[in-house]
Formats: sequence, structure tokens, C-alpha cells
Amino acid sequence: MMKKAKIALFLTFILTIQLLPSAAYAANDASGTLNYDDAVPEAILAGMTAEEKVAQMIMPAFRWYPDENGEKQNVTELPADVAAILEKHGFAGVTLFAQNTGDTAKAVRLIDDMQKANAAEGRTQLLIAIDQEGGRVTRLGHGTQMPGNMALGAANDAALTATAASIIGRELMSMGVNFNFAPVLDVNSNPANPVIGTRSFSDDPAIVANQGVSYMRALQATGAISTLKHFPGHGDTATDSHTGLPLVDKSYAELKSCELAPFRAAIDAGADAVMTAHIQYPQIETGKYTSKLTGEQINLPATLSKTILTDILRGGMGFDGVVITDAMEMDAIAMHFDRYDAAKLAIEAGVDILLMPVDTSTPEGLADLDVYIQKLAQMVKNGEISEKQVDDAVLRVLRLKAAHGLIAPYVSIDKDASRIVGSAAHHEAEWEITKKTITLVKNDDNTLPLTKENQKIAVLTAYDNEVLSMEYAIGRLRDEGKLAKGTEITVRSIQKKTAEEAIACTAGAEHVVIITELGSAAGLKNDTAKTVDALIESVHKAGGDVTIMSCSLPYDVSRYQAADAIVVAWSARGMSEDPRITDGNVAQYGPSMPAALYLMLSPDETPMSVLPVNIPKLTDELTYSDEIL
Repeated sequence: MMKKAKIALFLTFILTIQLLPSAAYAANDASGTLNYDDAVPEAILAGMTAEEKVAQMIMPAFRWYPDENGEKQNVTELPADVAAILEKHGFAGVTLFAQNTGDTAKAVRLIDDMQKANAAEGRTQLLIAIDQEGGRVTRLGHGTQMPGNMALGAANDAALTATAASIIGRELMSMGVNFNFAPVLDVNSNPANPVIGTRSFSDDPAIVANQGVSYMRALQATGAISTLKHFPGHGDTATDSHTGLPLVDKSYAELKSCELAPFRAAIDAGADAVMTAHIQYPQIETGKYTSKLTGEQINLPATLSKTILTDILRGGMGFDGVVITDAMEMDAIAMHFDRYDAAKLAIEAGVDILLMPVDTSTPEGLADLDVYIQKLAQMVKNGEISEKQVDDAVLRVLRLKAAHGLIAPYVSIDKDASRIVGSAAHHEAEWEITKKTITLVKNDDNTLPLTKENQKIAVLTAYDNEVLSMEYAIGRLRDEGKLAKGTEITVRSIQKKTAEEAIACTAGAEHVVIITELGSAAGLKNDTAKTVDALIESVHKAGGDVTIMSCSLPYDVSRYQAADAIVVAWSARGMSEDPRITDGNVAQYGPSMPAALYLMLSPDETPMSVLPVNIPKLTDELTYSDEIL
């Protein structure tokens, strides 16, 4: 009887929703205010059980699932078991990964099936989330990659950044992805940072704020929900929170002057959501927990800190949008905290959505998610977790959904996303944007551009899959009639080659372009770096010139000062097929490396951007010093 009454009440809500004007679902207006009829989220909340409220605070991922033979497979079609759990629980949403989005058409069908499974009980629609930042963090198998945040910071052109974010948003929304975990607002003040790096716009808070707000607003204008991350800042760490628990020993005043400044600007501009950082700030949050890994007392990280999320973010900065955790399965949380303690602490701290708290890659994992929901619901019922805190969180999630039209019943739409995702127009815009981000930081004796006729040039790629990227750039120059007459260019990969084998690839070349890719500070003194040193020395002895094309982290600029020219391309990703000859639906490729080579060889276009980060000098031990190069 109670079930029937509840369904009747919910149908009344749905009828009310259907009668509301479309303005009830308008997204952010010019002032950054979300517009919707608040009576609807409140009415839905009033009819929810504790289990339903807890589920509405959870965002799982379904990246892998075993097939009938028990073999782990990428989830590109909705498994029956996953469909069943989506029908059973009304989650806040689902987050997608590259394992789900390798093929655009399949991803659209998967999202549609997820929404239909969720809609079986007449629920609010799912938030469909993804990490599509641009640069090295992209999830779509097709579509644009864009040059990435630090590249955009180098161009430091808000309109250019807005164009990139707008294309990202349009591609996502065409697929049914309505929630993007971007932009990254971390200030990369530590060159040894192992996880942020080029995902940051700059080490200058003002550049990060300006570019981040531009990115956020452009993304919102497409209808997508934007997420600021990783609050209160992941830029000054030397530990990756995926694999450890970082600590930033800064005062609140220090954070306000650097890390918090971009978040403040974006919140004032109308932010939708904020993602937390699994980082300890002992000068701000003094609460302790006994680590289940070490048995030692550790500081509560920001994700579990009421001081940081309620007092600072909500109270001090006035943010009343949705707070979502970084993935709760990351080692920073999972290795040190009991999962129910972690959930309780996060909710009490002011979190609204728990991201990926349970591994759902097996039938046992799905059953475990059921247990997790029931346990948390019981903790709410018996007062271990504040019901008011839960109600406030769920209401914020429902308000976000209402503002984006996601409370209305889901209507399956046959989206032809392949016309938009990775369209020729988008890729051409990506190319033009990327060219404006390439940075020339050294050019002794006007080594560049390489426009002398009858010149022999050798291009050495770091990896095999980058050869085609270089050939693409050369092909574009030839197609456009820009390659100097008689120029001979050979492109070879030196992946797995010894220094002697790499040097042999330069025989007869007057100029050698070497692609370098710094992944972490350790790469400054590994065997690859020594090979590059040997190459520079060998080419110079033969009377030639060398240009370094620095991809990935730009800090290897300090390592290769012996080169005649240095160009920073910011992002390393190769091509699996030549987009000039592929008939539609080309796989996602990185534009940065080919754009850099194109500018090196172009007679009428020149790199115009400026380094957005300081490059430290290296010590004799090849570690970063405090002196700026």
C-alpha cells in the first residue's frame, strides 16, 4: 500500500514537472545563477527513502565487466547485471572512461541504455560524467583532443580557451554526456608534481583564474555542467593521490594568495560543481584518523575535512553548488580509511556526491555496492550520519539536475553524434588553436624556421606511434605549398634504440629535430635523456644544428640547453591514421606535435606564445634548484 501511495505521489511530481515552463530548466544566466523551480527538487526529496537518498549521493563507474567466459571486457554495451543495478538504485549519475567511449556510436547507445535503465522507476535522469579536460586527459576515442590547459595558458588568450572548451562541450553534449570534470584550476607551482603538470594552465594564479573562468563559462554555454578541480589545490604536491596521500604544509593565508584564488574567481563567476582533493593540509585541518595501512595518526585530507569543505568552501567562499569527491577508490583514501568511515566523514564534511566508492567490475562488486548503500542508509537511520546533512546534499544534487533539465522524464533521442564528435570543422579549429599555443623558448642564430632550400632534415620521434604525426605535418606543408624547395625530411622513431643506433639515424642531416617527453622529474637523468645528450653532441660535431621539441612537461627545457633551438609543444600523442585521407570518424589524435613541426618548417607562421610556468635551473645532480632559468 505504501509503495502504491509513493508511486502516485511521484507521478504527481512528474505531471507537475511536465507542466513547468522550459525556463524552469534554464542553465546559468549571465549572473551565474541557476534557474529552476525549487519546489520540484524539494518535493522529490520529501518522497525519498534513506536508501534512495544515499544512492542519489553515489556516482559509480562501469569500466569493465566479465563476459560469459569470465574474461574482463570494456563496457561498451550495457551488461544485464549493470542494467539491473541501475534499475534498482537511483544514482546521482555514472562516470565514463575511455573503456566506455572508444566508439562514438556505441557510446551514445550505452549512455541511452543507462538512462533508460535508470528511468524504469520514473526517476530523475543520470548525470553522465567524464574527464574530458583536453591535452593528456581525454576519454573520447574519437573527437578532438585539444592542446591542453598549459598550452592554452601559454597562449593566454581567453577567447581561444573558450573556443576549445566550447568544442569539447558540444562534442560531449551531442553524445549525452552532460557533466565534465573540468576545468583543472590547480596552480602547478611545484615542477616535480607527478600528476597535474600540463593539466594546469600555469604556475601563476592570475593566469589560471582567467583561463579557468573562460573555460568554465564556455563549457556551461553548451549546456554541460562544469567541475572545478581539485579543491583546494593539487598543484604543489610531489605525491600522486592515486598512489599515495599527499601533504601540503601551507597556511590558510598562503592558500588564499595562490591555490584558492582561481577557485574564488570561478565560484564568483557561477561554478556548478567542485571536485575535492585527497590531500592533507595540516595547518588547516587538524583532525586525525588512525590509518588502517600504517596504524599511525594521519591528518584528514580535504575530501574528508569539514574545515575545508564547509567552513572555507561553503562558508568563506560562498559556494552552494555540488561538491563531488575525487574517486574514493584512489589509494589516498582506500588504503588509509575504512570505507564507511570515509563516507561518513565526507558527508559530514559537506560532500554531496561520492565518486566511485566501490569497485563494480565484477558481479561481486555490484553486490558489494548494494551492501554499501544499505549500510550507509542504516547509518543515516540510526543517526551515525546526519540525516539533515544527507538531505542538504541530495537537495543540491536535485537542484543541479533541475537547472539542467534532468528532472524531466528521460526521452530517448537517436543522436547522430558522429556528425559533431571529431567533425572536420572541429579538427580544423583544433589545429588553428594548437598552432597558437606552440612556444619558442630558444632560437640561437635564428636556427628556425627551417626554410632553406635543399636542406636535409632528420626528425627523431620518441615513440613509434609519433612517426605518422610528423608525416602529417610534412604532408600539410606540401599540400599548402609551404615546404622549401628541395627539402628532404626523414622521420624515424628512436624508441628502444641505443644512443649509437639513434645517432646513425642522423647521418647526412644538416638539421635534426628531436622529440623529448618528460614524464616526471626522474626523467631528467634517465637513459633516454643521456641519449638525447649524445645526439646533440654528435650532430654538433658533424656541423649540424639541433632543435628540441619538448612535449609533455616543459621542465626538460633546462636539461637540453646545448640545443640550438627549443620549441615546447606541450602534449605528446601520436596518430593511428592520417586524418587527411581517412573518410570520416577519425580516431582522436594529438595536434600538438605536428603543429610544432609545421611551424618549424613554415615560412609565414611563427610560434607566438609565452611560457606560462617558470623553468628552474638544474643542480649538478640534475634535480630542480630554487633558481629560475
